[in-house]
Amino acid sequence: MNHPEVVLNTYDKRTIALHWIGAFLVMALWIAGQCIDLVPRGFPKITLRSLHITFGVIFGLLLIYRIIWRRRGGVHLPVLNNGWLVRLAKYFHVFLYALMLVIFLSGVIAVWYRGVNMFDLFKIPAFDSENKEMRRLLVEIHEWIANAIMVSALLHTAVAFWHHFKLKDGLLERMRPLKNANSATKG
Repeated sequence: MNHPEVVLNTYDKRTIALHWIGAFLVMALWIAGQCIDLVPRGFPKITLRSLHITFGVIFGLLLIYRIIWRRRGGVHLPVLNNGWLVRLAKYFHVFLYALMLVIFLSGVIAVWYRGVNMFDLFKIPAFDSENKEMRRLLVEIHEWIANAIMVSALLHTAVAFWHHFKLKDGLLERMRPLKNANSATKG
């Protein structure tokens, strides 16, 4: 008995959850990064920096898992448009994933280079504690990449709204959390 192929109009629950958890972490990490220098020295600054690093590691591990999930599992939906928009979207997503991997790696390098007191419980030793110029440069690179991710995320959001309100093609609905739970059963 042949069954017609079911065309899903939404991503699976795991893909949606990974997307929104990642989006939340990107925003929270960016905000925390902006606030570290505003927090008084001592325990408050140590705690905020430690939380930023901890959630940065969680973000990195989640990103690696998300890439593996995207390659091996999850729902892959058909494209909504043809031509240059599809190519542009693919290149943009690759660029965004690359930025997220680079921000994770730059954060790890910055932490190892400068050394960090983690929650006043233990210290990650500094690779070169005397080279303050290099420490500053590594943190600055990390900040520039974080800002590039935020600009890219805002652009990503604007394009999703453009699809929803101007093109009315249902693209935004594909990633909507808590949408019809039976739309995509995989995951």
